[in-house]
Order: sequence, then C-alpha cells, then structure tokens
Amino acid sequence: MADIRAIDIMNYPFWDIEQWQVREFQILGATLVKSKAGLSAQNILMDTMKKPIGRMPVPTCTPDEFVAQLDEFGYEKVFICAMKMWSHWDKKLIWDYTVDEVYENIKDHQDRLEIAVSYNPFRIEESLAEIDRAVKEYGVKYCYVHPLCFDLRLNDNRMYPCYAKCSELGIPVGMQTGHAAELLPSSGGYPMYMDQIALDFPGLTIIGSHTGWPWVNELVCMAWKHPNVYCDTSAWMPKLLPKLHPQLLIFMQFWAGQEKTLFGTNSMGLKAFKEQFMELPLSEEAKRKILRENAIKILNL
Repeated sequence: MADIRAIDIMNYPFWDIEQWQVREFQILGATLVKSKAGLSAQNILMDTMKKPIGRMPVPTCTPDEFVAQLDEFGYEKVFICAMKMWSHWDKKLIWDYTVDEVYENIKDHQDRLEIAVSYNPFRIEESLAEIDRAVKEYGVKYCYVHPLCFDLRLNDNRMYPCYAKCSELGIPVGMQTGHAAELLPSSGGYPMYMDQIALDFPGLTIIGSHTGWPWVNELVCMAWKHPNVYCDTSAWMPKLLPKLHPQLLIFMQFWAGQEKTLFGTNSMGLKAFKEQFMELPLSEEAKRKILRENAIKILNL
C-alpha cells in the first residue's frame, strides 16, 4: 500500500478516549453493535438515554504510535481536526478542541500531521478569532465544520461568517453533507444548499464531506457544476461505494470526478480504508489523484 502515499483529510484527535463516551456516540455504538444480536434498536435507544452504557472500546495511541501507523499503511499526511460539535440531546458542546490543544499533541510530527480548525456558530466572534489565529500562528490550511449538530443548514446565515473568514484567509472549508450517523438532525446537510454558498463565495474552496448520502447525486451535481466545489469519500468504508454510492463511484471514474474528489478516513481505520480504496474499480491515475494529488493541490501542501 506504500505505492501511493495517501493523504487523509478527515481524522480526529486519536489520543482522547473521552471524546467517544458522550451520549450520541454511545447510542450509535449500541445500535450498531447490539442490533446484530436481534435486540430492538428503539429499546437500545431508550435504555441508553436513561442510563449511559459503559465506556466504548475505542483504541487510543500516542502521536509516535500513530505516525508509525502512517508509515506502515502508506500515508504521507493526516489532518487532525480541532472539532467543535454540539449535542442535540444535552444542548452543550460535546467536542470542543482548540488548535492549541491539537498542536501540543502533534507538534513533534508537523511534517506528517496537519491541524484542521473548526467553527462554533453559537460563538461566532470567538470562533473567527481562533480560525484567524490558527492560520497565522500555526499555518493551518483547512477548516472543517459540522453544521448539522447545531441544527443549521449548510447555508444558514450563522455559517456565513466562517465562510467569509476562510475566503479572506485563502483556506478551504469542508462541511458535513448528507445525513448524520449520530442521532442529530440531518436535513441541514442537503448538498444543494452548497449551491448558494458557492455562488456567494466564488473564491472560496468548498469541500462537501461524507459523500452526501443519501443525496449523493446532489453532491456530485454541486462538485461538477461549481469550479470551487469538491467532495470527499470520508466516513464510508470504500467497499460500500459501489452499492450505496454508485453515482459517486461513476463520477470518480470520469475525469471531472477524478479531479474533484478527496480521500479521508474519518478515524475509521487507516489500514482498512486504504486497502478497500485500492480495490475499487478505478484507474491508477484516478487513485493517485484522489488519494494524494488533489489534496496537495487543494489544501496547499
């Protein structure tokens, strides 16, 4: 797998097991795991809401161990997001990483680990200041936002200050499109909302993340239509693309899609994601562009 040294544009702090112990992820984990035993998903949901389950078995590692995995599985760089995420149930931030915290954990591996800054639309001025400082002090090249957890549409006016700041600073902004796998509102992730953003900010590079499923066609449409809109395959195991995302796979086989698609794992396994991606029915040129070259160009590496 070392023939193409991949660049993962979507990963999260890997050293903190506590981030996965919040209600939304406990429910997600309980539903995915316990439902296989034939238990009612609704009972799992209600039971988990009443009494949180035990700690989820999420592996953690040190920065040195993580970089060793990059070498083993054929990755050149991974973006670690200083994520801001809001709880629909508890009405509070459940992820609130700062760029300073992420920097402290990756500072010894800045040639391999990059920071992605994030945005809290409920604290606009504070978030804009952090984005500005992230770029100017730490050389951050990417901003990733999660409007769905805040129950906002992609083109909500509270998201616009973030888009304006990223455009001013000359960095791309990525955003979750499609449904929310956690028990969070999903309708705001409809990819066609990107249409207005792209028209209002023609100089801003926009990345629609997570394939846009179940509105894959709409995300493909946006990436094909707008010169400044791209998409990524993160959060979905690549082996699922042919059956659940055939429109995106066809787009990736076509020259336009090869130049408009990026690769990410969403912290779901460096080894499995790259192995499965390499098995997709894509040309070597397409694999090289999507796994590596597009990120170098779009994220100014």
